[in-house]
Amino acid sequence: MRHGSILLVALALGCERRAPPSADPPAATVVVPSSPAAEPAPGPPLDASVPGPSTSTSARPRPAPERPPAAPSALLGGLPRPAGASHAGFAGPVDPSKDATWLARLASAPISEVTRNPGGATITLRVRFSDGSRAVFKPEQKHSASNFRGEIAAFHLDRIVGFARTAAVAGRTIGYPHLLEHLEASEADPKFIERVREEVPARDGRVAGAMIAWHAGRLVSAEPPKGWTDGLRSKEPPSEPLVKRLPEWSDLVVFDFLIDNTDRWSGGNVLSLGGGALIFLDNASSFAPWRASRGETTIARLSPICRFRRATVTALRALGPEAAASARLGARLASTLSADPLAPVLSPGQVAAVDVRVERLLDHVKRCEAELGEELALSL
Repeated sequence: MRHGSILLVALALGCERRAPPSADPPAATVVVPSSPAAEPAPGPPLDASVPGPSTSTSARPRPAPERPPAAPSALLGGLPRPAGASHAGFAGPVDPSKDATWLARLASAPISEVTRNPGGATITLRVRFSDGSRAVFKPEQKHSASNFRGEIAAFHLDRIVGFARTAAVAGRTIGYPHLLEHLEASEADPKFIERVREEVPARDGRVAGAMIAWHAGRLVSAEPPKGWTDGLRSKEPPSEPLVKRLPEWSDLVVFDFLIDNTDRWSGGNVLSLGGGALIFLDNASSFAPWRASRGETTIARLSPICRFRRATVTALRALGPEAAASARLGARLASTLSADPLAPVLSPGQVAAVDVRVERLLDHVKRCEAELGEELALSL
């Protein structure tokens, strides 16, 4: 997946190196026409009674939609980035003015179809709503590094800072028997269904996960070439082929540092929309609780770059340690995440770690300004 184009890459592809794409178009984002032990956020105990295997191997009629949850009025009334808010000069490909419509759909629209999403190292599912719109459901998993709460938090952070490069994401639960009925009706591989039974836990008979809006366009690899970070540190002008992408790659590194994403560069995760703007997708390896508790960051990925968008730095300074406590990134993130249907999404320790990362990033920017001069360090 490093070269050429791919068709509609799945947003929910898991957090390890990707398998070759299927000919069947996978899913992606929606664009203009988102303690030492690694424990999940608090929640009820796992349901001990999980439905047993079906005795029939033949396809079943597609089940009727289950009664959907109520629309998340608190979330829709307090979007991470309200419609019409300025984007501080960012050039993201996603239109946040459509977030309210998508979040209402993702959280509460009736589901008419659930099928397997092929490829990837983790379990992801394709969802079709009764209005024909589509999404990817990334469920909670017992034996995976995939963190669906990271997808939700990454979407909120993307909008608060102003990148506008992730799909809309909302937490949602699906009835466990209902989910299995859909998979059996879709004639999913019995081995895959058994894997779902083994790896996807149920809480009070329901499966929790991130519902991620589907991408309407084709995604194309935008992996940077070897030595690309030289253009983000040198005082010399970058080579022409790199000029277009350097601001976006710089923002991507900044975004990943803020969400503490440990799996951007394993292959297939740096993608553009039709060869145009970058999409920040597959963020399930972010906001790990155990990393937050240890104070670990992806500073090694940040250190090689020393040039940034001035608009990015301006936005982060407004959310940083010099801002009022209620205006800092951690506080704003905690506030908007509290309205997600699956709140709490992040623990207080994870939220505090966000502000630590903002401060460390801004300190790094200051060092770069001293090394290169402000005009060059903030010239993208």
